[in-house]
Amino acid sequence: MKPRITQFLAEKDRNPEQVWELFHENSKINRHQRFFGNDYVVDVMQDHRDALDYESMPEERLHFPSGLVDPAMVSAIEQRSTHYDWDDTRLTREQLSALLELSCGLNASEAFDPQLRVRPRRNCPSGGAMHPLEVFVSVRNVDGMAPGLYHFNPHRCSLNRLREGDQSVEISQAFVQNQIIQGAACVWMITAIFERTVFKYGNRGYRFALLEAGHMAQISNSLATSLGVHCHNIGGFFDHEIDQYLGIDGLNHSTVYCLAFGMPA
Repeated sequence: MKPRITQFLAEKDRNPEQVWELFHENSKINRHQRFFGNDYVVDVMQDHRDALDYESMPEERLHFPSGLVDPAMVSAIEQRSTHYDWDDTRLTREQLSALLELSCGLNASEAFDPQLRVRPRRNCPSGGAMHPLEVFVSVRNVDGMAPGLYHFNPHRCSLNRLREGDQSVEISQAFVQNQIIQGAACVWMITAIFERTVFKYGNRGYRFALLEAGHMAQISNSLATSLGVHCHNIGGFFDHEIDQYLGIDGLNHSTVYCLAFGMPA
C-alpha cells in the first residue's frame, strides 16, 4: 500500500468525523477515470434547463440605471470570457504584480492592529479570516522575470523562486487540456492547507476553503479583463500529479483550483 494512502487511512482512524478528507480524496481526477463524450454531454444538457422556471408566478423585471455602477466594473464583468485560441502568450511584470497583489494580497486600506486580530485581512474574502489558501505560480513568459516555479508571499508582496527554468511542459502533463498550460504566460496553482480552517469549523471548514478559492478566482478574472489579460479557469487536472510536483502531501495540503493567464504575444 502506498505511504500516502496509508497515511490517509491512519488519519481517518484517528478522526472518523472528518468526512471532508474522504470526499476530497474521492473527488480527485485520475488517469483511469471515465469521461463522457461531447455528444452525450450535449444531449444531457439539452434535457436539463439552465434555470428554474417560475414564470407562472408574479414577476418583477429588473434594470439598473446607467451610472449606478462604475462603467469599468461593468465592462470587466460583461467582457470576461474564456479564450482557447492563445499561443505563446505573454504578460508584463506589472500585470502579474497587479493580479497577485489585488487578488491574493493584504488589504492595504485597513490598518492592522495585532492587539485586535491574529492576522491582517486580505482582499479575498475568507471564512473567519482563516486564509487557508496558498498560491504557486509557474512563470513561462513574463517580461522582466526569469521562468520558473514561484510561491507568492502576501505579507511581503513578493515571489520566491522554488525552481528555475520554464516548467510549462512538465506541469502541462498533469492537466487534462495540456495545450492551455503550454501556451499560457503563467499558471497559478491555488492550494489549500485545510487545517487552517477545519480546526475551527470542522467539515464546514472544507467548504469554506473551496468557497475562498472561488472568491479568489472571481477577483482574478475581473482584474484580468480590466487589464486586457485573458484568464482561463481550470478544474481539470490530475490532483496527485500536481500535488507531487509542488511537494505537498495531497491530504492536509492539496491543490484545489488552477488559473492560466496570458495575452497575445
